[in-house]
Amino acid sequence: MPKVRVEKTIKADRVKVFSTVTDFDNLPAKLPSYFKSMKIVSREGNSVVIEESVSMGGREITQTAKHTLTPPEKHEVFIMDGDAKDSHILETYESTSDGTKITIDGDFKLAGKLKLIGFLAAGKIKNSIEEVMNEFAKIVEH
Repeated sequence: MPKVRVEKTIKADRVKVFSTVTDFDNLPAKLPSYFKSMKIVSREGNSVVIEESVSMGGREITQTAKHTLTPPEKHEVFIMDGDAKDSHILETYESTSDGTKITIDGDFKLAGKLKLIGFLAAGKIKNSIEEVMNEFAKIVEH
């Protein structure tokens, strides 16, 4: 299954970047081309379980994900249900002289609609993440 790494430096403070990325109530309004909907199912300690509809690799998928937060340096996503079930995404946030370097490492397991993206999956997923990161940078940097 595809493994993907994306890195991007955003010209903004790490705390601001992290808090914006993990503002699950407002992500669909801020990044509607990727986050179609997010419904928080539960919050306990540093974990949030969300039913979400996202666009990945040109496909819209619905999934349940557990988000584990370690502010402001780490955000882990464990896909619990849906076409990417058992996928794991690790986002790290590093302060730099230019702002915040975000590194996203994804280990994706694909089924259903996502399996249809086939052997080009890694490239399509990486492109989708890069597009989201570019949109996100525009929001946070202004």
